[in-house]
Amino acid sequence: MPAQIEGLPLLPDDVFVIDPVVHALNLDHGNVASRYGEQLYAMSYGLHALLSPPEALCAPDVYMTDMPPEALVRTMFEESQTSLVGTHTLRLDTWFKDGFAAEWKTVEMTRRWPNRVLGYVGLDPTQERAAVIEDLERQVADMPGAIGVKLYPHQMDPYRHWLTNDETVLRLIERAQTLGLKSIAIHKALPNGSVPLAPYRIGEDFEQAADAFPAMAFEIVHSGMAFVEETAMAIGRFPNVYANLETTTAMLWQAPGRFEAALALLMQWGGPEKILWSTGCTVVHPQHLLQLFWAFSFSAETCDRHGIPPIDEAIKRAILGGNYARMIGLDLVDLAARQAGDEFDGVALKEPWSCWSAM
Repeated sequence: MPAQIEGLPLLPDDVFVIDPVVHALNLDHGNVASRYGEQLYAMSYGLHALLSPPEALCAPDVYMTDMPPEALVRTMFEESQTSLVGTHTLRLDTWFKDGFAAEWKTVEMTRRWPNRVLGYVGLDPTQERAAVIEDLERQVADMPGAIGVKLYPHQMDPYRHWLTNDETVLRLIERAQTLGLKSIAIHKALPNGSVPLAPYRIGEDFEQAADAFPAMAFEIVHSGMAFVEETAMAIGRFPNVYANLETTTAMLWQAPGRFEAALALLMQWGGPEKILWSTGCTVVHPQHLLQLFWAFSFSAETCDRHGIPPIDEAIKRAILGGNYARMIGLDLVDLAARQAGDEFDGVALKEPWSCWSAM
């Protein structure tokens, strides 16, 4: 199983790729906490198979387990041309017993590989306000170099949701900013099973908060999967709202015309500087998507329809890493110097999922 897709070149060595949403998921069936978790568990491998080419499929007996943090890190840096990742503590608390990607995994990765892994704390804004703020402060204290907060728009059993203009959420964002965090990443556009759709729309979850906290970045995670025009208008209207392409990048292989249409609309309204690369690994393997994106181009018809320029190398470099680095104030020259000579520097690409399979 080749690491490189036949007929597609690898990225140039000087392209700095940042993938700000990757997860070491716990897909052990014993982690399921409810019928909603049972749904998501059952969907997980089917989604991976749907969105992956045959040469990038992970074996079910490997994929449907509790992924060790080291397996995720080695997948990203030994099997792909990714240079830096952000990993999120997930709080799907009414789906899975550990929220789906446990806090201890985020902490371990940020402590062991501080020059390769950025951490997002995970919070549940449906809890009592004091408890949410206390949880935020504790996680930031435990996580070296925490960069952001990951939020899901609702919980189940019973169903409860929130908006960023809720007082608890506004205070959460305010405290996150004083603690030095740079981004609020909110899961949107991709419902977590047979649950209400409304919380996954784009709108009040960003508008008032983005206006109230202009120094804080807001990531619309899964941008392009649904509600694309709402997303495009949000990133165009607010300078601190960004489109994070987690899972949408999988359409480079599975539905390339759909990817082209979504990216074009995002660029039409927001410009290429408001778009962030992401794969959501382990949902899909990152390497074939990087190669497909480097070879990607808009059709002349798409450029005419949306009034956008062709996507050139400079735009691709910005989407692949430059935009995220600018968003959080990261000096890529300094970071590259700190990464030089580490255990992942200059490694030859391994076969997809080989690191995880070997553990």
